[in-house]
Amino acid sequence: MEITTQRVIMLRMGMFLLQLLTVVIIPPYDTSAIEAHTAVSSSSLSWLEDSHLVKIGSGNWDAIYYNFLAKHDYTYERFGAFFPLYPTVLQLLSSVLETILKLDSAVILSSILLNNTLLIINSHLIAKLSRLVLFPEHICQKAAILYSINPASIFFSVGYTESLFAFFVLIGLIIRESDSQCYFLFFSLATATRSNGLTLLGFILYDHVVFMLKSRQVSIINLVCMTLQITFTIFPFLLFQRNFARLYCDVDSEIQRPWCSTMLSYSHIQGQYWGVGLFKYWEMKQIPNFFIATPMVILVIYIALSWISRINFSHGFLDSLLSFKAASYLHLVSLMMVAMTTMHVQVITRFIVANSPYFILFCAETKPLVQRLVTIYFMVYSVLGTILHASFYPWT
Repeated sequence: MEITTQRVIMLRMGMFLLQLLTVVIIPPYDTSAIEAHTAVSSSSLSWLEDSHLVKIGSGNWDAIYYNFLAKHDYTYERFGAFFPLYPTVLQLLSSVLETILKLDSAVILSSILLNNTLLIINSHLIAKLSRLVLFPEHICQKAAILYSINPASIFFSVGYTESLFAFFVLIGLIIRESDSQCYFLFFSLATATRSNGLTLLGFILYDHVVFMLKSRQVSIINLVCMTLQITFTIFPFLLFQRNFARLYCDVDSEIQRPWCSTMLSYSHIQGQYWGVGLFKYWEMKQIPNFFIATPMVILVIYIALSWISRINFSHGFLDSLLSFKAASYLHLVSLMMVAMTTMHVQVITRFIVANSPYFILFCAETKPLVQRLVTIYFMVYSVLGTILHASFYPWT
């Protein structure tokens, strides 16, 4: 496994150098991120603050919001789309670096160090999860490599929440595969990082429903346990909605936001500021983005069909649906359906990789020809995404 870890580190170093070269060579499509970075020459490490090393993480696209939230409060309503745990972690890390760097640079470097470290750790966790699922060792090592070059890997190494979210998901699933019921605690942390954590409720529901079907009895203890696990997983979402409402739904205010009656701002903010909603993205002008998402959709469908082809419908259909691994396939397909119908479809790559570690495992165990095609897809998207994102061009 040490050799695999070394390969993962080397691959990430190569992508980091590509990112750095892109910033040096290619003029940014949008310069707002660089303009937002205000280095101060009086700093003891001003050479670092002015370098391209800082600029590669200076806040392209959504990273701008997370960097802002690490330094300030939820000043604007649209910031309600971004959950608080990741900015809080950045704030804690930057407080250490702030002793030698200006706050802006401390936050930026914190995001670079945190996300790249977590990406390497997550690659190791992917291999560990593979072993628990009883995959052969060569599949485990292949999964770790594939994860490090996943098609959305750029978002796992810059100031986005994907690496931290995936870390909590992986820990939770590893605990689940170890037959422990405590995995919901990490699902709860995932929900505090991204709203996508709510999709993990499927594993909790599946496990308890399968238990009741197999035991052919409805246990009060089982129902109480399921309720507590669901409540803990949802709690960070509800707490954030409540705290956010306190900022914008003051009873003494003359202007009330339309969502104040329910105190649930998230869906309203996503719809108003980002145009997220059921089939809202299905427009002619979005056809290029559907093309970007196509390889991921094809791959998920292939994985799902491969699983279905192994089911014995005449004898073992119910057993297959009630097997422990079935939940991972159903979760993966559900993620694809959600992304295709309600989200900006091009984000399906990072949405699935971050939410479903099993996707990487399934890719690692496919047939040799399919594996070669998967590797090409991963490498092309990883390299292209790194170049485009670093130069502030639209990507997934």
